[in-house]
Amino acid sequence: MTTHPPPPFNAWQWMRAWSETWCAGLDPAGAGRRLREQRLQSLIDTALRDSPFYRGRQPHARQLADFEPVCKAELMQHFDDWATDRRITHAAAKAFVADPGRIADAWLGDYLLWTSSGTSGEPGLFVQDARSLAAYDAIDALRLRGASPAQPSLGSWGARQRFAFVGATGGHFAGLVSMERLRRLVPAALAPQIRVFSVLDPLRDVACDLQALQPTVLITYPSCAAALARMQQDGALQLTLKEVWMGGEQLSDEQRELVREAFGCSVRNNYGASEFFTIAWECAHGHLHLNDDWVVLEPVDERLQPVPAGCMSHTTLLTNLANHTQPLLRYQLGDRVRRLAGRCDCGSAFPLIEVQGRADDTLRLRDARRRPVTILPLALETAIEEGAHVTQFQVLCAADGSIELRFEAAVTDARTAFESSRRALAAFLAHHGVTGTQISLGRAAPLHQRASGKLRRVVVLPAGVPARR
Repeated sequence: MTTHPPPPFNAWQWMRAWSETWCAGLDPAGAGRRLREQRLQSLIDTALRDSPFYRGRQPHARQLADFEPVCKAELMQHFDDWATDRRITHAAAKAFVADPGRIADAWLGDYLLWTSSGTSGEPGLFVQDARSLAAYDAIDALRLRGASPAQPSLGSWGARQRFAFVGATGGHFAGLVSMERLRRLVPAALAPQIRVFSVLDPLRDVACDLQALQPTVLITYPSCAAALARMQQDGALQLTLKEVWMGGEQLSDEQRELVREAFGCSVRNNYGASEFFTIAWECAHGHLHLNDDWVVLEPVDERLQPVPAGCMSHTTLLTNLANHTQPLLRYQLGDRVRRLAGRCDCGSAFPLIEVQGRADDTLRLRDARRRPVTILPLALETAIEEGAHVTQFQVLCAADGSIELRFEAAVTDARTAFESSRRALAAFLAHHGVTGTQISLGRAAPLHQRASGKLRRVVVLPAGVPARR
């Protein structure tokens, strides 16, 4: 019988992060700003002293602006020189995440390890140390459901709840790792009931499992929540929820209203990433507030120069003030962010932001019995990424259900990538009861959004427009 080491948890770091996050919430502009500056200077000192990568790349840096922006591909290329703990190597990290049975196990005794998707062409491996885990815990406990001092902490509120997490499973993904860590760490007397469901499974099966569980809190992606909300409206699902928590994709106003009306409960959106788990929280007015006591976001243009408040950025630079083991200083996150001037009507002094994240289309196909089948975009993307080990692709779906796969120019052998992707996609669709789908290799370049130039991974073409062009 395999013995699993418990997930990492440092009580001292947790208490310190909790108290500091509480104080910053009372006075973001004062105590919060002082903590931010102290953390930033400590991070810079640690990175230059203990990370061979940063010491060699920016030996004369003294303040954040002195650091040149860095991308995921560069960090992965120099992985063994990046960490401040010299035990951490790319080979060891890859070997660990290759085993799905070790999800949320402590790695090297002290760390939590998770992966990010390869939407930018480069999958990421991110090591979370005790300080960063304590920060994420404190932020979620005190701000996930709103940052009012009168608001009960997540721990006390959630003790008797039933949580259903519908997300990507089968790998060391940040959301799954975090849920499993929570399930294994919290004492039984205080722990909520937590069940994990795979977003890769047919939606009808997921709905049946949810119906049996009758969760009080649903945690998932906006596209999945919207699809379940339609089932609730149609009577195929009958859940009595207290709250729906969403993240991982762009939440549209239409999706928010659909989910709220269908389930008749509070809807909470949050903004996070594998690089920093909870970047912003949503207040009662539906606005995102940046956790700027723990993270620095710099909206920048195509030349990586700052954009003024009120302007949507081309991309965003992120600095994680909590993680001293894998320092992230001015990391190119890829999301488009707008900083808003002024103060929110909710009363919080934490900065306001708007985010344009991933917003792919949901496919609606037919099974062999001509029944409608909903295919969620993130599930489809995960199936190709994990099944074919291809990341730089685009799926175009025509009104007749035919699919075209396109690949970025960086994919040197498009034919081989297509064959492995086609097999993974066909197997995924067959798992959902959809067979005989025409899947072809596109010769043209992937379609990009006109305004941002960003790649949408899953696109439903308008009626009359064939997939193959």
